[in-house]
Formats: sequence, C-alpha cells, structure tokens
Amino acid sequence: MKKLLALVLSLLMVASCFALCVFAAEETTAEGTTEEGTTEAPAAPTYDPTKLVFDASAQSMKILSAPNGIHKAFYSSSSSTEQWEGARLRITDVGDPYVTIQWNAYNKKAGTEKLDSQEYPFVVFKLKIEGYVEDFELFYCTGSVSGATPDYATTTDYPADSTGEIEYIIYDLTDDCEGVYNMFRFDPMGCDEDTMVYLYEICMFKTEDEALAYAGYNEDEDDTTEAPADDTTEALDETTVAEDEDVQTAPPANTEEEKKSCQSVIGVGVALVAMISLGAVCIKKRD
Repeated sequence: MKKLLALVLSLLMVASCFALCVFAAEETTAEGTTEEGTTEAPAAPTYDPTKLVFDASAQSMKILSAPNGIHKAFYSSSSSTEQWEGARLRITDVGDPYVTIQWNAYNKKAGTEKLDSQEYPFVVFKLKIEGYVEDFELFYCTGSVSGATPDYATTTDYPADSTGEIEYIIYDLTDDCEGVYNMFRFDPMGCDEDTMVYLYEICMFKTEDEALAYAGYNEDEDDTTEAPADDTTEALDETTVAEDEDVQTAPPANTEEEKKSCQSVIGVGVALVAMISLGAVCIKKRD
C-alpha cells in the first residue's frame, strides 16, 4: 500500500515539474518579446520648391488671395454637403475674373528655396474645367516686378469645349523673365458664369521635355514591351516559395534562456522524484 502511495506521489511530482517547466518557458518568452510602447511624433510635412499642391496646407498658408469675380474655396473633408478637390474657383463675374497666387508666401511659409525663373522657365498648371473657358492668361511677377503688368503676361489658347477631366496648361516663359518667382495672377478669360476651375498643382520645370512628360504628352515612354518570363526563374521562384513555407511552418527554436529555465526546473523535479523513490525504499525496508 505504501509502495503504491509513493508511486502516485512520484507521478504527481513529475507532472507538477512539467507544468512548472512549461510555465517558465512561456514567462521567459513573454518577457523577451514584450516591448515598451513608444509613441513616435508625426513626421513634419516636406514641400517641393518646384511644386505647389493646392491642399489643406496651401489653404492655411493663404496661397490664393485677392480674387476678382471669383469665389475661391479649398477642398474640405468636413463638408457635409459637397466634396471637391484642390482649389475650386467659381466664376461669379465674367467681366475680368482672376485670382492671385502668392508663390513667395509658399516659399516663406513652407521653407522652400526660391526658384530662378530663367532656370525654371516652364510653368505647368494642372487643372480641371467644368463649364466654358475661352482662354487662360497668366501674369508672372519675377525679380523686381511686384504687380501684374502687361509686359509680364502670356496667354495660352485653351480648347473651348472642356472635357471635364484633368488637363494641363503649359506656359513657356523662356527669355521673358529674370530673377526669382514672386507671384502669379491667373485669369480665366471668356468664361460663362458659374464655370468651375479646379486648381490641383503648379509645377516648374527646366526643360520643355520635362514639362511635357509631367503633362503626359510624351508617348515614346509607353512603347515598352515586357520580356516573357523565364521558365528557370519561375522554377526558382517556386522552389524559394516552397523553402519559405518550410521555414514558416517549422516550430521556433527554444532560446538558451528557455532551455536553462527548463533544465533547472527538471533538475529540481528529478531530485524530488529521487527523494520520493528513496523514501519509498525506506518505507519498504521498514516493513
């Protein structure tokens, strides 16, 4: 009877040691993988000195000013009745509508360098028209020029039948200006009332090819033929995937700390079992 009791106690002790070993391994793993929560500050926005995007930042910088015959507004994500993109210019007076674009304010508030108009003579407007616009006139103020003047103005013919989709207006100011860009006056001409002009971006380029590429007018870049897939490459990819799957399905190896913890607990358990076994022998001898 005593021998049976000693055997039962031994089995219970072994089971307890095994449970302690598992608990110690889990605790070590948890401690090893727990990381203190860190809160990273959001990165400050970066601005391109050659590109002005009409977004919330442009609105806060007050890039658009002094509208005449135009109601200006920016995209607002909090609007509950209407959503639009970029800066929306609604023509309210067809007499002489225009709006001023404060490029120097963008340089100052965004912390961007000023651009030399002779180095970047191509100015591209990314926009969309809903309604009718006969033409777009651009007054550019560079160097010592501080206000709109006919000597620093250019007109680009615009197709009267607007598509209602995003388009690009390219102004070539080569040899027409000097000094850094200060501001622009943008004049939609020959408009119908309530025509909408959506301004998305203004970009400056050094060459005509760069401006055309930005506007998507370079067709040569589309003439590319994709090479057929190599069977050897596909076979290699399949082998790699198979190896990856094997690696992913393999159980993670125990760390050295887990092994030591387990060995310590098992060592104690073995010692206790040995003691119980000796006790069982003693009991047997005393019989």
